[in-house]
Amino acid sequence: MSIPLFQQLPENSRLLFIRIRNLGEAVLDTANLRALKHFRPDLQIATLVEAIYTDLYAADPEIEAIPLPRGVKDKRSSLASRLNMIRELRSRKFAAVINLHGGPTSAQLTFLSGAKHRAGAEHFRNGYAYNLRIPPAEEILGRKDLHTVEYQFGQFKWLGLPGDEPEPTRLHVAPQFRKSALSKLREAGIDPERPYVVVAPTNEFYTKRWEPKRYAAIAESLIARDFQIVMTGAPTEEQRSQLAAVQAATKHELASLNSLSIGELVAVIAQAKLFVGNDSGPAHIAAAVKTPLVVLFGPASSVRWSPWRAPSVLVQNYFPCNPCSMYTCEAFDEPECIRSITVDQALKAIDRLI
Repeated sequence: MSIPLFQQLPENSRLLFIRIRNLGEAVLDTANLRALKHFRPDLQIATLVEAIYTDLYAADPEIEAIPLPRGVKDKRSSLASRLNMIRELRSRKFAAVINLHGGPTSAQLTFLSGAKHRAGAEHFRNGYAYNLRIPPAEEILGRKDLHTVEYQFGQFKWLGLPGDEPEPTRLHVAPQFRKSALSKLREAGIDPERPYVVVAPTNEFYTKRWEPKRYAAIAESLIARDFQIVMTGAPTEEQRSQLAAVQAATKHELASLNSLSIGELVAVIAQAKLFVGNDSGPAHIAAAVKTPLVVLFGPASSVRWSPWRAPSVLVQNYFPCNPCSMYTCEAFDEPECIRSITVDQALKAIDRLI
């Protein structure tokens, strides 16, 4: 590729990025997608995300979100929804499609999109889908130990994005979600005019969950400082039980919001004085709306997944087995990496921010 893709595209070209599955990565994408828009304001940039994540872009003036529907209990989109999406993509006549995910569904969508340029990482399987293969970002940038945003920046740089470092992530709060979020806060007994702290104790991975009684201790300390507490979690039975475990460990009544849409969650976090939680998608939301945050890291790589360029303090104890797959703890009977974090460590991190 003599002239990089982003520099050779004709004016007003339509450009699609595919990011399905994870909330955190959809948030982190905003750094480089926005940088590309600033470099080429004429480009019509869209990102294909899970339907529930389109709220992230509901008020975004620079990036369009295209929803891929998926059933609430389904782990993958249906064949019908993928066929409908292929028809839509072909009708939109994208000049280029860049697959940021790499799974079989995203490869199929890339290949059948009708785009002239189809880019994916060199290590992605399903090589038939791509006519542009992006080398590893470590080779492009000439260094290792890259944050996820930096890794993607390296890929974008190879495709023609100028600059020496990535921009911060950024999310816009849609007015309709701000309004409904304020209503749900009041229904939960929270006065939005008074300072509140978002506590996010839930996680899909049990290896990432800090003990509920320790979150309860953090909540009690913050209440003693005259903060209101808002707990958040996903609307699943498992995460409801995680929130209930925190509530059971304290005598204080804590507001619990686990039926928020993604847009409402962004609005609630954006207005909070502080965010305290496990390494998770909501933590990346806090970083993107510039709410100060304390993140408790267990098995994941804090080099790759720490809050990106945001007012934050990361708490993590070193273990030689970190990072790991996170699905199970193979080194100990219980995930000691997350359980070793003390309440005192978390409180000192909070003190540094407030």
